[in-house]
Amino acid sequence: MALGCVLAMVLVVGGGLTYLVLSRGGDEDPVATDTPSVTDTGTPSETETETETESPSETPSEDVTPAEGSEFVVISPLDTPPGDVEDMWEVMQTNPLVEGTLPTVPECELPATPIEPSDEELQAVLDASALCLNRVWSTASSDRNLPWISPTVVVYTHPEIPSDASCDTSFEPDFPRMCNLDNTIYWPVGYGTALDLTDPANVPGTYLWDLAYLYTNALTWQSSVGLYYSTMRTLLEESGDQELLDESWRRYNLQMQCIASASSMQVPSDAEPSPALRESLTDPGNWSEGDPPRNISPENRAKWLEIGFSSGGDLSACDTWSVDAAEIS
Repeated sequence: MALGCVLAMVLVVGGGLTYLVLSRGGDEDPVATDTPSVTDTGTPSETETETETESPSETPSEDVTPAEGSEFVVISPLDTPPGDVEDMWEVMQTNPLVEGTLPTVPECELPATPIEPSDEELQAVLDASALCLNRVWSTASSDRNLPWISPTVVVYTHPEIPSDASCDTSFEPDFPRMCNLDNTIYWPVGYGTALDLTDPANVPGTYLWDLAYLYTNALTWQSSVGLYYSTMRTLLEESGDQELLDESWRRYNLQMQCIASASSMQVPSDAEPSPALRESLTDPGNWSEGDPPRNISPENRAKWLEIGFSSGGDLSACDTWSVDAAEIS
């Protein structure tokens, strides 16, 4: 499992809720890994899909542009950012995803969903969650002069991979596959933190939080931030600096969890992750450290999730690249 572990816990909330918190990120980073062909660079050119438009009543986020003098520019996945490790690190500290505030979505209707949904019910709650998250990121990306194409979510039964999927590898039965080549999140039936809840009222917001984390893959791929990060890691691997390589993974991993938590709270309270789920995720006692070199202390993992949930959408709060190494250890 990627975020390192499967966590079982019991919360005494309104009669008692039992959670199995499934978290990913410890084995693989939410970063672009699909290499496009020369004829299909995969470079986004739109900020939203034709069927998903912003509501004029949405609260706009502040305009943010890359800092003057920054080396960050949106580039094709086929290209390699110029510079050394120090240059890539500076980009991670100054790129548009560590600046400004995410917009607040005034409307987010998630359908009532049972703990063990049918395929159709699962697709419906994921589609509704995607619509809400798309409205957050289409506005946030536009404000930052970043491209955005809303991902599609497809529910499927593993190992029966959809025949029209552009990716044909890395599909797992216990975690969704973000295929950057066709901008689709393939969600296997049987995955989801909500499957181990006991109160159906908490289910929709839990799927929204799960999807918010998957969206960081699309976000880093389309914005090129993931390409800068992966380039830095390649340079660190070549240099043999294992300590800094491991540190960079922790910084990136925690940043994405923080951003996911922040974006999941930019919706009305009825749709956001429930207080009970947030309590479980921000309790260090419900995390294990993981195995080196991909290990993070339970206290720091819970801390950055809490920072995201309580950030009010302020992305600068999730800047894990500018803090002391002890804060991400």
